[in-house]
Amino acid sequence: MRPLTFTALLATVFFSISSHAQDVRSANTDKVKWLSIPEVHARLESAGYRNIEKIERESGSYEVKATDQAGRRIKLYVHPHTGEVIDQRQRDSKRDKYDRGNARSNQRNSLDCNERRCRDDLPQQETVQPATAK
Repeated sequence: MRPLTFTALLATVFFSISSHAQDVRSANTDKVKWLSIPEVHARLESAGYRNIEKIERESGSYEVKATDQAGRRIKLYVHPHTGEVIDQRQRDSKRDKYDRGNARSNQRNSLDCNERRCRDDLPQQETVQPATAK
């Protein structure tokens, strides 16, 4: 057999096998579909989560921001096929930005307020009464 014919035959066999493998993989992914976002929302509500926001598909799971039963803001990672909570992490709220468990946190918050001039500290504009014509 000629080397060129043998190479062509070998390439044909190789590509036919790889295309068949792709068909099998795509058939398996079609069988297992992701839950829809309303289904994920309903499952989380039935599990006791409130204020469910921002359901996104992230890295092979759903990422959800919600409030748990204790009232804490958390980020959930939900299995896309079963709706089970895979992982959850507590979110830092903007209010607790400087509160890291040290005694200086209250000082930092008050200094921050003074640096930016809180609304209570702003000078009030005096309203000028229009002159009445006589």
